[in-house]
Amino acid sequence: MRRAIALLLSLAALQASAAELQVALPRAQFVLQQGELPLLSREGQPLFTESDVLQKWLPLLTDQKTGQVLAAIKERYRDLTADLEAGDPKGDAAQKAVDGSLSVAGRLPAGAVSATMLYFIGSAYMAAQNSKAADAAFKAALKAMPDYVRVHESVGILYLLDERYADAVPHLSRALQLGLATPNLYGALGFANQKLQNYFGASSAFQAAMMLEPDNEQWQQGLLASLAASKQNEAALAFVDQLLKRRPDDAGLWVYRASLELDAGRKQPGLNSLEVAIRLGNDELANLQVCATLHLELGSVDRAVALLRAGIAKGIDFRYADQSMQALADREQWSALQKLLDEYKNVALDDKQQSRLLLHRASLSEHDKNVAQQNAQLQRALALDPGNAEALLQLGQLQLREKNYAQAELLLERASTDVHVAEAATLTLAQAAIDQHNYDKALKLLRDVHAADPARTDLARNIEALESLVQLQP
Repeated sequence: MRRAIALLLSLAALQASAAELQVALPRAQFVLQQGELPLLSREGQPLFTESDVLQKWLPLLTDQKTGQVLAAIKERYRDLTADLEAGDPKGDAAQKAVDGSLSVAGRLPAGAVSATMLYFIGSAYMAAQNSKAADAAFKAALKAMPDYVRVHESVGILYLLDERYADAVPHLSRALQLGLATPNLYGALGFANQKLQNYFGASSAFQAAMMLEPDNEQWQQGLLASLAASKQNEAALAFVDQLLKRRPDDAGLWVYRASLELDAGRKQPGLNSLEVAIRLGNDELANLQVCATLHLELGSVDRAVALLRAGIAKGIDFRYADQSMQALADREQWSALQKLLDEYKNVALDDKQQSRLLLHRASLSEHDKNVAQQNAQLQRALALDPGNAEALLQLGQLQLREKNYAQAELLLERASTDVHVAEAATLTLAQAAIDQHNYDKALKLLRDVHAADPARTDLARNIEALESLVQLQP
């Protein structure tokens, strides 16, 4: 007794000590740099020989007369544009690039072109969707002016458009470091990080963009998507609720809200939000399917069927409709099943899909106790798709009820090779053996099923009963 009391006191002391202890977290170490080298120049300027043509070309490019601008550029810079369009393989364009501040003629190499002109040429090629030439022009400009902030921004956007997200981030980040803190730059950086699955970085970038342009829906969508992707569900939900106060009729926001609620396991609120989205016009097939599934799960069969019928009219994936019809048959929702089957009267289907529909029609016939019609429908289902395992099983069970044992066993043997119905087919074969007093065969079949699924205690009792029958036989 004393030992027990001492042990309890010792445990109490340990618990009190544990409450005062703290885990030793890894110590954060920061290495601070002394600072970057001084910037030579962040904004370029043209050579004195380029100013006039740039003043003429810039309004044309602004008016989206890209073809006219490129034609003029190629006439003036024939060799340069040929190099750029080839991707500047020998670096000739980069060798000609100079800082525009070097405008004294005596200091310029032959054929010199300013970083500013190359930036303009790259922008023209970018507008013409010639990424190769635009990339070469921008790189040549950066060779002459490594800190040219506008070029870093443009080449970053170019790489984004070409889906080179990892290449885009360093240029976009460099433009930001050089002081170009625009909403568009933050948004582009957020988009790139989102594509690279750096969702926390994307969230920060979109938040910065929103700080400058709070009503920009593009940045709002980016932030919402990043919060959701990084599993910050509660933050995302709070944000979407804030947006819904401003835009209560935005169906896309209601879809986001539904997704966040469902991710958190809150099915009824998720369903309610999805219904609002559908009512507001967002009736995409995926949303109809999710909404119908939730209604089936939560017991609203009529609403589920209405959504499924709308989905069938819009070309819903047949496999999903097939699964839904099977679920209705399993729950004996026969009138609902009939409504879905009627939707397919004028829909073109392949043989396997027709076979599945006939299987569901056969289930209805079985419910109506129309054996002849059920038999005919199952026979047609197997004629269209001999591998329809559920039709094989259902027809085998029908033949067994009609005491056509040879036919039943043949069908059930075929069905038992399909993993989805193997257990049901084997158990039905065991029943056929029992009906014919072949207890040894039935016992073997039941043991096979029980070995594959030991958790089935009902089989254990059946096996014991059969073993007793076998022992009683002469």
